[in-house]
Amino acid sequence: MELLSIVVPCFNEEATIPIFYDTVEKIKGQIDAEVEYCFVDDGSKDNTLAILRDLNKKSGGG
Repeated sequence: MELLSIVVPCFNEEATIPIFYDTVEKIKGQIDAEVEYCFVDDGSKDNTLAILRDLNKKSGGG
């Protein structure tokens, strides 16, 4: 199976990360590839990092 790596730069994106993640999760079954995310937080002052950590936990990431 192919691997699709999605690199996502983030800066104060607490409102948009869950929407983006949910959208990709909904459509990833339509492609024949394993999907991995690489979120890059550039020193956000909001809860971006906490949201990313929570998504990582929920998805079983390491």
